[in-house]
Amino acid sequence: MAPAPRGWVPLTGADCFLRAFDDEIRRLGGASHLSQCVLNLGPGFDPGALEKLLHELAARQPIVRAPIRRRAWLGAPGYALSESPSCEPPRLTQHEAREPDPRGLPPAQVIARLNEPVSLRRGELLRFDVVRHADPARGSDVAATWAHMLLDGAGSERFLLWLDECHRGLRSPAELPVPDELAPPPPHALGAGERGRRAREWQRWMDRVAAHPLRSLAGPLRRVRQQLRYELFTLPPAETQLAMQRAAARAGFLTPMLFYLALAIRAHHAVFRARGVDPGSYVVPLPVNLRPKGREGAIFRTHTSLLWFHVLPGLVSDLDALLDELKRQRREAIRSGQIENGVFAMDFARFAPRRLYARMARSALRGELCSFFFAYTGEFGEGLDHFLGAPVRNGYHVAPVPASPGSCVAISLFRGRLNLNHVFQEGVFSERERALFERQLRADMLGESPLLA
Repeated sequence: MAPAPRGWVPLTGADCFLRAFDDEIRRLGGASHLSQCVLNLGPGFDPGALEKLLHELAARQPIVRAPIRRRAWLGAPGYALSESPSCEPPRLTQHEAREPDPRGLPPAQVIARLNEPVSLRRGELLRFDVVRHADPARGSDVAATWAHMLLDGAGSERFLLWLDECHRGLRSPAELPVPDELAPPPPHALGAGERGRRAREWQRWMDRVAAHPLRSLAGPLRRVRQQLRYELFTLPPAETQLAMQRAAARAGFLTPMLFYLALAIRAHHAVFRARGVDPGSYVVPLPVNLRPKGREGAIFRTHTSLLWFHVLPGLVSDLDALLDELKRQRREAIRSGQIENGVFAMDFARFAPRRLYARMARSALRGELCSFFFAYTGEFGEGLDHFLGAPVRNGYHVAPVPASPGSCVAISLFRGRLNLNHVFQEGVFSERERALFERQLRADMLGESPLLA
């Protein structure tokens, strides 16, 4: 067992990408770039045990409350672990609810955590909310909210599983599943010149992606207060099975995410057509998990690269043609090494000032960042059957999105049910457009007649 490191842990390149947009959101939207995981639990959950565990965790894993800053003006940012004792441990707040939401959503005040500003320099990185229902048989809801660079999607699931293992005595809070995950990275196998060449190749690839202008449903970047909400659609087992069969048949058994990405593009396209607005093109990033497959992976920090997809509106009405194009672009990007090239590019960009980083990211697309955010994370929390004494009835991700582009679709599976979570900026979708968005997703998911407004 490796001891928790003391001193300094650098941000990954992907962390710095997220840090830049946290700064942008704070300046223009009055909030922070925060993620959430929600667990719907049965009876038996012990909030006192979680609060005690969080205090022990803060002492044994200082990264959960360590200030994020630069050591020098031109240096890369990181976690100042040695300063964590001066910061507050992760907070836990309890709420009472008369009735659980029929879709499994937490109360509005918990959803509103996504729109709160936090201070990275004061180590305000993680908090929990517990919602206790009046009827004990209804159980509780637990929502973890964190600065997005502390945990990525896969890391957050491992984090919850690890907390439960610590509660059951299977691990110590000082013992991470990957003991050296916070150790200094090994030297690069490639020299700086070769990594720079591949980073420039990634930038040229991005320039080609951005050759056709796009318009998100929210429009380009502007000063507007962030007000994120989300709606959860959970398919029952029979419909989930049908959707998974369609994904495997249309996109391939190993790449179901392309099927769900195509459906998310079509749902946004339906809204554009209902408005009578030309989207220009669709440019969507797809996170790629860099952890080794088949082994326990790192919990903390962001270990992802991005595959960017670009689709012209003329393809969207034909689902098969759209899927063929997404598959072609994926093959081409992997063949040309763009997943690794993106890692090199983000590593070099760690040294750029946050505002310059965000400006560079948006400049190619004339103030837009992308058409919308999308994530498919597969089975949620494999092995997480109980959490601190209570059975887990459902679990899902709430992926953050800046006010521009103002829309994100996060899809995952939980014990034979498909969860589709649509996170959106208040005012970007009318009530009618949200209903159309859901109908289009369901129609494509289940093979019904397409709407496309």
